[in-house]
Amino acid sequence: MAEEVVIEIDENSEITNSLTHGEEAHKNHCYKCHTDSVYTRDNRFVKSIDALSKQVVRCKEGSDIPWFDEDADAVVQFLNKKYYRF
Repeated sequence: MAEEVVIEIDENSEITNSLTHGEEAHKNHCYKCHTDSVYTRDNRFVKSIDALSKQVVRCKEGSDIPWFDEDADAVVQFLNKKYYRF
């Protein structure tokens, strides 16, 4: 008889892991081009979560950062939580 394995997923843990991953990816790649001031300036270009996602992808592609979509999404989540709060 096969043994049943039950895996519980804690959504809060997944979110925390994604935010931590996004923070690390941001620290390792984004600070090479700019500082936090780009997110906090009065005339910032990003005005929505969609615009933030597009900007992260533009930076990723423009800098040849080897991220998967999940990595870019984690950076978007991190930036939104820390700076934008859309």
